[in-house]
This record gives sequence, C-alpha cells and structure tokens, in this order.
Amino acid sequence: MGQPLPCDAYDAKGKLLLREGHVLTSEAQIERLARHALFADHRAEPPPEEPAELRPLALVLSARQRLQRRLADAAAPGFAAEILRIGALLRLACRRNADVALASILLRRDGPYAIRHAVNVAIACELVGQALPLPADQQAATVAAALTMNIGMLDLQQALLAVEGPLDNAQHAAVRAHCETGVVMLRERGVDDPVWLEAVRDHHERPDGSGYPAGRHGAAIGVPARLLALGDVYCARVSARGYRPPLQPNVALRWLFLNEGAMLDRELAALFIKTVGIYPPGTAVRLRNGSIAVVLERGATSHAPKVASITTHDGLRTGAPIRRRNDVEAHAVSEVVDLDALRLEVGMEALWGADAAG
Repeated sequence: MGQPLPCDAYDAKGKLLLREGHVLTSEAQIERLARHALFADHRAEPPPEEPAELRPLALVLSARQRLQRRLADAAAPGFAAEILRIGALLRLACRRNADVALASILLRRDGPYAIRHAVNVAIACELVGQALPLPADQQAATVAAALTMNIGMLDLQQALLAVEGPLDNAQHAAVRAHCETGVVMLRERGVDDPVWLEAVRDHHERPDGSGYPAGRHGAAIGVPARLLALGDVYCARVSARGYRPPLQPNVALRWLFLNEGAMLDRELAALFIKTVGIYPPGTAVRLRNGSIAVVLERGATSHAPKVASITTHDGLRTGAPIRRRNDVEAHAVSEVVDLDALRLEVGMEALWGADAAG
C-alpha cells in the first residue's frame, strides 16, 4: 500500500483495472488485484482494453479517441504502453476487415486532423507492413511511430491546415525540427525502442538525400521510416486543407509513384499502391452504366474492385446501396468522382453493414 503499480493491470477479459503508476491506497484495492488482475509488462504488447466484440470501424474510432486523450496528456505515466495498445486496436481492426479500415481514411473525416492523420497513416503502415512482410516487432514499432510521428509539432500541425502561402521563418524552423524534437519527447516518455525512434526521426528523410533533418541517403534510412514517409504523404494528400479539397485517391497514388518517385522509395511505393488498391475502399466512382458507386473491396485485380451503387444509371438516389458484380462490363469503373461535389452522402454502415457500425 502506498506504492505505485509497476505496470498495467487487467482482468481476464482484457479490461483495464488500474494503470501503471497508480498508487495503491487501500487494502481493498490490493485484495481486488490479488483476486482478479493479470499484469502486462510494458515491453510486451498488452491486450486491447476494448471488448472483443467491437467492430472494425468502432476499433478505429476508439483508437482515435484514445490517441487524442493520450497526446493531450503525454506526460502521464504509461505513455509507451498506451501507444502500443492503440496500435494493437488498429491491427485488430485491419485483421477483422482491412477494407473497412482503409475506407475510414477516406470517409471518416471528422475529428482533429492531427489525430485522424496519425491513425490513418498507422492503418496504411499496418497493411503495407503485412505485405512486405515486416517482422512482428518492427511492425508494432512502425505503427507506434505512425501514431507519434508528429508529437513534436501537434499544435503547429493543426494551425498549418489553413496556411496557403509559404511558411514564415519560425514555422519553417519548427517543421524542420519536429522529427528530432519528437524523438526527445518520446525518450522523455519512456520510449526506448530503436525502430520506433528511428522511424519518427527519419520519416521526412528521402533516399535521394533531399529530406530532413540530416539529409540521409539510401540504405541509411530504414524500411519502417520509408514506409512511414509513404503513408504520411498519401494520407495528407487525400485529406482536405483549408485552401484545397482532398485529392482523389487514385490521383494521390499516381502522384506518390510518379511525381515523387525520385524522392520516395519507388519499389515500396509500388507495393503501397498494390496493397491499398488503385481504387481504395471508400473511393467514389462512376460506373460504365452511369451510376455512382462506392468501392467496397479491392477485388482480385486492382482495376476491378467490388462496388455498391448509390444512384441509378440516370442519377436517382437508391433506397439502399446495391452491390454490383465486378465481372459485368456495365459495372466496371469509368472514372473517380467527388461525392461532395455531387452532393451525395452515404454512411459507412449502409455500405459495409455491422463491420462499419461506429
């Protein structure tokens, strides 16, 4: 009694009972822990706190909420363990329905940008990391790095959303410094995983040496950092800014490979595009029969995703999305469209059912 817990305590169902650092103040607390608690070493990946029955989209949204709370109180004990738990939630969401997790990047644009962006990048890194594949420990560290890559400039990141012209000198200096500042902050909060720290430090480095903070070249930049750079660029481009609408995902992916291929890792960029799909889930498209549809699944080939129409061929809104066979010529993708410009809205649950219940 009177001593802080050295690690987090859970019950047998994975529900968090007490956090690391909680000071025990009564015999009743100690007795309860003795009867019910399992203890998670912060160096291992602890089980998610959320109930096992949570659906994939609910897991993603829970991860956003938890990340926002943790970064708002980043100095509280147990920082590293909580970030790993949030990463575990996202990996679970991707295992249960990767298409829903990817679609959340495009369709769930609510909440603070900095938090949403970090979770979106973590989802992309999880799925492409599986395709590489990265070893499990590097995979967990890469996802954790995605969640914390901008911890060194969180307030500035939100403010820059509305900046249209060049950054002023102070803003430019803060952006250039945020990678190294982030590493210092993570170390202060108990992060000692070298893969995690190096990915945060190097996620703005580029293989051609044009990046920052150190201008590292080629193999001096680890695969986790290269993967993080790709996820960062893609997820930023498909998100709106105060001065521009989001890029359509197929355009963002083409930009990723062609326009920035000299700076980014071209081979990894090709795998990134193959993994998320030329038409990622959540992309709005016009079919050859004239109807507007949303991509549900990436499909067996990148050019033939599975879709659901939300309008008829002549533009009338359907009562419910209509799933289309992707081997029918009339249901092939003709072009990518903007739902906002067409003034069309659709909820994820209507498209994916219970897996997208938030």
